Amino acid sequence: MTVGAALGDLVVLDLSHALAGPFASTMLGDYGAEIIKIEPLDGEIARAWGPPFYGDESAYFVNLNRNKKSVALDLKHPDGKAIFFKLLERADVVIENMRVGTVAALGIDYERARERQPGIIYCSISGFGQDGPYSNRAAFDLVVQAESGMISVTGENGGRGVRAGVSIADITAGMYAAFGILTALHARQTTGRGQFIDVSMLEGQLGILSGMIGAYLADGIVPGPLGTAYGALLPYQTFRTKTRDIAIGVGSDKLWRTFCPLLGLDALTDDPRYVTNAARNANRPSLVAALQHAFLTRTYEEWEAVLLPAGVPMGAVNTLDAVVAHPQVVARGALVESTHPVAGTIRMTGPPVRLSETPGSVRSPAPLLGEHTDQILRERLALSDSEIARLHETGVIKK
Repeated sequence: MTVGAALGDLVVLDLSHALAGPFASTMLGDYGAEIIKIEPLDGEIARAWGPPFYGDESAYFVNLNRNKKSVALDLKHPDGKAIFFKLLERADVVIENMRVGTVAALGIDYERARERQPGIIYCSISGFGQDGPYSNRAAFDLVVQAESGMISVTGENGGRGVRAGVSIADITAGMYAAFGILTALHARQTTGRGQFIDVSMLEGQLGILSGMIGAYLADGIVPGPLGTAYGALLPYQTFRTKTRDIAIGVGSDKLWRTFCPLLGLDALTDDPRYVTNAARNANRPSLVAALQHAFLTRTYEEWEAVLLPAGVPMGAVNTLDAVVAHPQVVARGALVESTHPVAGTIRMTGPPVRLSETPGSVRSPAPLLGEHTDQILRERLALSDSEIARLHETGVIKK
């Protein structure tokens, strides 16, 4: 138990791998939940995802799996399965993102879990959900971005759709899973019962595409990629300047009337082609060309000095080397340090949600494979040293 932490009384058995499930458990772990990461004896697949590596440790894995304890356990072995169920008796949550049907084949699915622990919250994350014609399909983030339509609306206008720069289908599913788990835990306080949570990466993408889907259902127009632009607002995109690119968001007609004179485009302010947002959208190509021509007359820094005091939403298109040194990132302490036994002291992003009374924290680095196996079996299941030695000898566990 993490005393004083928001989720310090929760125990989570994390059977997940790759990104979606581990992202969810990291969210819970950052706020105090005890995350027991149950891995196969050869480790979960993301331990091999690289480069870059810190020695033999994947930077990907190290950055994603902080605040967790690793137990290397053969769930196919009867003794391994028995250990899982013993741990389950004192757990609150199970998270898994194996291929649909795998946990049932292993005999550790929700139906069997709730027989042993009726209050368990069991969260399964999959590409397409636990039922339906696509449920048995294997799915990585790229596949779901494609199937969901995300790729079709991402990229340059007139070009082919592209994958979002981060694994947004995985990350979104992880966020929805953490939300679902906390919602189910809250409900359990009233009902006393656990429940099953079915998180689909596909439906997670539909959730964040809901505005575009709603627009299509309203007007029947299939949207395509618009680069950095946004179909509902204009100007709302990036432009080139003499130095670096600038991001501009003019969110109202009132702001439009402030914006135009600042660019020296007074004549456009009341031009009937551009006077309303709807008119600007109808005449997008000519307006974008005029704005781009204006922005190329000055540097980013010069435009910032003009637009920022006037309250125009704007910013620089930063590369990640600039982001980690960004004055706001530094001032907020958004990057934190953690000392890993192999990687040494590393920097990583800290918990993004700031609670005034029970803040999240990075308390421990990502675990080595099986680092906590013996400790968990000894402390949580009261197994003797001889019993633990026997499990090592029979290949059930690994340290």
